[in-house]
Amino acid sequence: MASCAATQPTFSLQPSFLTALASDKVKTILLTGCGGGFDFVHGALLLPHLKQLGKRVIILSYSFGSTDNISNAEVVFSEKTPQGPCEAKLVTANATGSPKYEPEIGLCAYLDTQWPDEAPHQVYACYARLFSVPMLVRLYRQVIREHGVDTVVTIDGGSDSLMRGDEYGLGDPIEDTVSVTAASELSEEEDGVHTKLLISAGFGMDRFNNVCDADGLRAIAELSQSGGFRGSISIEPTADAFIFYRNAVDFLNKRATFRSVMTAGLVAAVEGSFGYTVPKVVASRVREGHLFVWPLMGMLFAFDTDAVARRSLLAPLLRDLEHRVQCDDRLEEMRRDLRAAGKLRDIAELPTHQEVLNRRFNVQADTRDVVVNSAPVETKESSGAGGGCAVM
Repeated sequence: MASCAATQPTFSLQPSFLTALASDKVKTILLTGCGGGFDFVHGALLLPHLKQLGKRVIILSYSFGSTDNISNAEVVFSEKTPQGPCEAKLVTANATGSPKYEPEIGLCAYLDTQWPDEAPHQVYACYARLFSVPMLVRLYRQVIREHGVDTVVTIDGGSDSLMRGDEYGLGDPIEDTVSVTAASELSEEEDGVHTKLLISAGFGMDRFNNVCDADGLRAIAELSQSGGFRGSISIEPTADAFIFYRNAVDFLNKRATFRSVMTAGLVAAVEGSFGYTVPKVVASRVREGHLFVWPLMGMLFAFDTDAVARRSLLAPLLRDLEHRVQCDDRLEEMRRDLRAAGKLRDIAELPTHQEVLNRRFNVQADTRDVVVNSAPVETKESSGAGGGCAVM
């Protein structure tokens, strides 16, 4: 009797972004920060897995550290801007940086300790606050041509990269929109780039940066509707990839005085912290009661970069602007027009449990003084001789 195994469908719960990265088509990945100080450091969560898959990874920081503070590193990209030269430097562990802030140099040094046979490791360091979309596209294309990149993974600490631009709070909208839009400009036909992903780590950390959690969740829902959501995973505290990341963060903290609130919150969430708690490592930067840690910070959410760019109101406005200062002006103009048209959103809130009870049971008093019967509510379908209960 012939086996029918070959005709059986294959079922998998593996997120499609992991399937895409494991594809034989993916050879060389540009792993770039989305537009924040330690965004690119979150890429350390992916590095062990990508190396295990046999992928070559090129790292670009696009961070908040000025390359003026980095010496003994080759300038590989330079353009004039109204704010001064906009440069990218190819950094190794032998470069010299500020004793306060040097994540690019520190990450190179950490990778050298982990994979000494592949040393010296390199990171393209660039200052996000100077780049426009066309300038970043030119840098991306230079790196792509030099290394044969076929996949671009942009990683964001937080969820502000998902904002459309009409929300109450936007986090760091220019830097994130510039990088997302620049990546969306790359194509397989012109650049050989066939896969573009945006990964959000530390969901909810941007509450610290005036971004509403409900706006981030709405973005995930709308991107799911449009086909742009590529899945999510929760990070386990015993996972080798998390231990690799946590050790990288500890290594960086021992080298420089700056402490990243984003990395501290992510580590705390994965290790099981919950509520208004401030990790000791950032106690000097964050006051008690200003940081709410929850499990969603310990997850990776992945999206199709092009879909995120299409959803953005700001992306088409910044796409052709040559200088960063023009981007600031355009954002201010857009927000002013939205406000005048009554289209600027108010603060978005998630429902409280009290609100849910009020709607379900018409409870108006403080629930501490009200005993709510949690038994199923009888309906026409559940009443009668046959008994039974309503399915809620």
